[in-house]
Amino acid sequence: MSLPTEEIPLSPARDERPRDDGLRKETVRGSVLVVEDDAAHRELLVELVSTWGYDAMPVGSAEEAEFAVRNKRMDAAIVDVFLPGRSGTTLMSKLREKFPHAVLIGVSAMSDAATARKCKGLGADLFIGKPLDPEKLAKALKSKHQSWH
Repeated sequence: MSLPTEEIPLSPARDERPRDDGLRKETVRGSVLVVEDDAAHRELLVELVSTWGYDAMPVGSAEEAEFAVRNKRMDAAIVDVFLPGRSGTTLMSKLREKFPHAVLIGVSAMSDAATARKCKGLGADLFIGKPLDPEKLAKALKSKHQSWH
């Protein structure tokens, strides 16, 4: 007894109509390195930049940051100035050399004029004191690096 032979599709039929499943695809605006030694603050920053459509690369030290961008593109970085081990200012200087067009943002709870000048002198585009103002950070990430040298 022979079974009827029907052609069975290998994949389900495609519905060509767009489906509204409530999800929106956002284009990624760029890759943002988040260098923060405080885990809770780092998670908050990652959540913020991800919500704004960026691809966050979170790390806890300057050494981890250098490893993270060794073979990756970086469009912007949010760098805590005071890190354990190598400082955030040293890291910003190295990031500026490797990524001359990236937006570099130095952040610190010690938000005095001297710290801000030091960050800018080492290549930061902007310095923001902690606690961070999300609106100010969002605006900074949307800006473009412009050399003042």
